[in-house]
Amino acid sequence: MLWIFIFELNKRNTITYLTLLFLLLLFSGNNIFASPIYFEDGIELGVSEKGANINLIYNASLKDQLTFGIHYFIGNISNLEYSLVEPVPILYSSKGLQFAYKRFITGNSSKSGLFTQIGLDLSSLKGSSIIDLSNQIYDIGVLTMTCRTCGKIKVKTKSNEYQIIPSLLFGFQKKVSKNFNLTISAGFQYIDIPTVTWEDSNENNLPPYVHNKIDSIIRNSNESLERYGNIIPTIKLSTSFIF
Repeated sequence: MLWIFIFELNKRNTITYLTLLFLLLLFSGNNIFASPIYFEDGIELGVSEKGANINLIYNASLKDQLTFGIHYFIGNISNLEYSLVEPVPILYSSKGLQFAYKRFITGNSSKSGLFTQIGLDLSSLKGSSIIDLSNQIYDIGVLTMTCRTCGKIKVKTKSNEYQIIPSLLFGFQKKVSKNFNLTISAGFQYIDIPTVTWEDSNENNLPPYVHNKIDSIIRNSNESLERYGNIIPTIKLSTSFIF
């Protein structure tokens, strides 16, 4: 029923709901934060769609666990292909802080078991591609043109500001040894996906047919991103070492 409820919310209510739910769990229960928090119970190493991450672990109780850390990734993840002679790589970067509250449904932090996890990430997500306009072909009616004097432009995400990304996951922890665990979890996260734009120092000197092609690429890129929506699947694999 929880999943059905989440999907029935509109976009604005979704992020509000997940944030409030996170805070509710954070400050309820068995007085988890009645004493100072020291993240010294263990360390977690993992990987997700945001890249590699490293977290410190605090076991508030056998059933409740907090993690705090960072995530980072930079690299080519795909290609920009629409209306280009040859695809160009998309450089993607992700970096930021992550905080999560984990509640074990079966088992506990020292045993194998199922759990649910609510997280809040403070992340910067950026993407960009470099297009060499001199290598492209431009259609003007029945004519085909080139622009050998045109330079390169950067197609990029418009906003590079950090944003809060709430998430809800369900997972399973496998106890391998006294101090070592393996974990897999999956769920959904709310991301305010930025729009795509382009920049060029000589954009006013470009011929109109070049402008038209660039505008078409930008429009297609934004339409493709809009089809994904704001509720994006997430999956995480991690290992943890308990001190």
